[in-house]
This record gives sequence, C-alpha cells and structure tokens, in this order.
Amino acid sequence: MTERDEWGCDPSVQMMRKVFLRMEKAYMAMLEQSEISFFDGRLGHVREVARDMFERTWPLVSERGMEPVEEGAARLYVYCLARSLGMAGIEVAKEGLPHDEDLISLIREALP
Repeated sequence: MTERDEWGCDPSVQMMRKVFLRMEKAYMAMLEQSEISFFDGRLGHVREVARDMFERTWPLVSERGMEPVEEGAARLYVYCLARSLGMAGIEVAKEGLPHDEDLISLIREALP
C-alpha cells in the first residue's frame, strides 16, 4: 500500500525543506573549506550554540526581509556557525564566509 505524503504537498513544508537543505549544504561546505572533520567531537556543542544563535537572530533577518528566505537562512546559519566555532577555539576559513555587512550588523545587534 502506498501512503501519500500529505506534508510534502504543503507549500510551507516544501519551503522549510528547502531552507534546511540550504543550511545543511552551507554547513558541510564550511566544514570542508575549514578542513574540519564532520566527525569532530566538538561539533555537537558547536551546532547547539549555532542553532541557538540562529533562533535568536532569524526573527530580525526575517522581519527586515533582507533576501529570499532560503538564501538568507543559509547565510545567517553560516555566520552563526562560524561564530560558534570561533568561540570553541576552532579556526574557520574566512573565504568560506559570505561578505554581508548588513547581516553581520544584525547578528551583532541580536547577539551583543
């Protein structure tokens, strides 16, 4: 028997799946560019801190409508992840970070 994916038809669910896919790709690219193993034991805590930062800053980015949701979420998550990695003493490749002064300013505003 085949079950229909009712959730998959919902446009908001489809958008969130795209958001999470972009965030995951950005995360993996940052790890690769920074030569950090996906299996590094420190990443669990780093991801938790990055997620908390993302959840505190996303409302500001979203409310100001700076860019498309998928792209904005991925870019913001990369900055939060880079900040979290730095706080854990893990060096991040700067060339892997997008250059977006508006986004950096919002992060500073939300995370003093």
